[in-house]
Amino acid sequence: MSSAVGIDLDGWQRLVDGLREAVIVVDPSGVVRVRNAVAAERFPRLCLGEHFDMHVAGRQLELGEGWSAWYFTDSTLDHAHLRLAGGTSRQTTLKTIVQLASELLGEHCVAVVPATRDRLEWWRCGGGEPTVTRTPRRASAITEVLTGESNLVRITSLGEGGWGVPEDFGRALAVPLGVGGALVVLRQGDFTPNDVERVRLFGKHAAVALDAATRMTEQQRTIDVLRSALLPLPLPEVRGVEMGSVFIPAHQRALVGGDFYDVHPRTDGSATFALGDVCGHGLEAAVHSGRVRQSLQALSLVETNPVRLLHLLNTSLRATGSKLFTTIVVGELVPLSAGGVRLSLASGGHPAPLILRVDGSVQEVSAPGAIVGILSDVRFHGEQVTLAPGDTLVLYSDGFTEARAHTDRTELFGEQRLRAVLKECRGMSAEEIARHCEEAVLKWLDRDDHDDLALLAVRAV
Repeated sequence: MSSAVGIDLDGWQRLVDGLREAVIVVDPSGVVRVRNAVAAERFPRLCLGEHFDMHVAGRQLELGEGWSAWYFTDSTLDHAHLRLAGGTSRQTTLKTIVQLASELLGEHCVAVVPATRDRLEWWRCGGGEPTVTRTPRRASAITEVLTGESNLVRITSLGEGGWGVPEDFGRALAVPLGVGGALVVLRQGDFTPNDVERVRLFGKHAAVALDAATRMTEQQRTIDVLRSALLPLPLPEVRGVEMGSVFIPAHQRALVGGDFYDVHPRTDGSATFALGDVCGHGLEAAVHSGRVRQSLQALSLVETNPVRLLHLLNTSLRATGSKLFTTIVVGELVPLSAGGVRLSLASGGHPAPLILRVDGSVQEVSAPGAIVGILSDVRFHGEQVTLAPGDTLVLYSDGFTEARAHTDRTELFGEQRLRAVLKECRGMSAEEIARHCEEAVLKWLDRDDHDDLALLAVRAV
């Protein structure tokens, strides 16, 4: 310890030599008294005993008695780390890793990561657009890094692999890039100690970013697979009818909700169809709607009568122990040889279907019944109707009739307004009818919050 200044220069030297950022210690007269190896490489002209330029950008820490320490981070690496942290997919992150590494650390960079079927992916960049190849698991030059036996390998001979450069390219460093991966930086010249530290630091941040992006990619893939099972299937072709539909979940970011519709053609030319609404919103309701749809599809293989089908569905859903109930309309469609179709319908607590006749009139199909999935003693009633060519059956969820006006949130769209909208659809195709109803209710809502919206239009041709 220096009694004159109260600063232990040797102690400070040992301390700052272990830091990755550049550090300079300056005495009261502005003379550099301590600097670490990183500072020596970054500021080669700023030697011990030289006067320190206070205008150099850095973070200052007062040490007392006029002494100060200055810290200088690597702004290029800091910026790179921020870019890495913004990656949202594995592929995008790997591209960013090799691009940044080739810009900041060497002339060429390769990210070697595990792929399926015991293969390796080689993401490489040499200043242009990143490319990727896949090879069998052979990378002898970096085996120690890939297996986790070493945190740094200096490569003198590349050997086999998807390097994308001649084997005698120059010098190369390999550091870990997550489990089973490696980041390899290649350049023509030698790597200084500071270069090695920069590669190490970048590799650590890149590994964290890649792990996070991989997890996000896997989660998104899982979400997409699960979501696809919950979304309505494309409407099939059914002899004797044309169809149109509306499906707008309340939570549109999730793309799923409690409303659903399904149409399943049979080999004899008939078809079963349904439109329902699970109580509640969001993912829980969407999962239950998937359960209802799967149960209904399986049960319809052994039962075609809509009333008996609802009884079986009610028993099946109660057996799952779910506390959610469902309102639903199920039906069977049979094309008639003379034209038009015969419909058999049954409802479980759902809004009554409407029929738009070819003359423009609108009729209700009354098929009262209890909600499905909660009570053991329930009753359902069936109804048969015939659609002449040009007539359209419209099934809808209460998201339409209970939509609240953007001008007055106490005013509902209502069944009468829906009937009026349907009357405007005289002569339209099923798809045009669905779009017209959708536009009408969305105009009524004007982007305000709403319940799930579902509609199925079945028009005899």
